[in-house]
Order: sequence, then structure tokens, then C-alpha cells
Amino acid sequence: MPVKRRTNKKRDALSEDAHAWLEGRPCGFFEFKRHDELIPLWEKYGNPDVATWDMGRDSKPVARC
Repeated sequence: MPVKRRTNKKRDALSEDAHAWLEGRPCGFFEFKRHDELIPLWEKYGNPDVATWDMGRDSKPVARC
């Protein structure tokens, strides 16, 4: 008998641009959000194994190769 698989109908908490920004990839205008919005995002979802960020105002996460 086939297994019924459910699809995840919940919306992801982060947009594609947010995921790209956290990984140090091009992310459109997301990187120009206010600094006080980006710091909590990095603290909650940032992964230092994927990218590093010095939290400077004019910087963005840099992907680790």
C-alpha cells in the first residue's frame, strides 16, 4: 500500500532573500534593511559554519567556502 505523504502547508518563517543574506549570497535589497532588524535575524538563524558576519553597519555575511 502506498504511503501518504503530507506537504508542509506552513509558510517558511524566512523569505528566499533572507536565506540568501544569511548564507552570504546575493539577496537583492534585503541587505539594506535597518541594522536593528538584521542583528536579531542573524542571532536567531545565522549559522557560523555557513557564513560569518562582523555585524558592522556596512557589511553583510560572508560565505565560508
